[in-house]
Amino acid sequence: MKRKDIRLTTREEKEKVYEEVDRLYHQGVEVNVKEHKSGFPAVTLDCRELHYLTDCLSLERWWEEHKDKHPHEPKGWKGG
Repeated sequence: MKRKDIRLTTREEKEKVYEEVDRLYHQGVEVNVKEHKSGFPAVTLDCRELHYLTDCLSLERWWEEHKDKHPHEPKGWKGG
């Protein structure tokens, strides 16, 4: 599967992706986050037909800033 590499995109562009994935998650769509074979900090982010290669640092920063919207860690966001 081909993933769009967003590791070097702007913070704003990454956050648009994370918001889109979060919106789908809240519609009941499963989200998978896994460490990429290239190692830290690269992770894969998969949700339906959306497939991204991103970094865990920006994803965690986004989550920290938005966790007040979500009182519990997202159960559908599966890591591995």
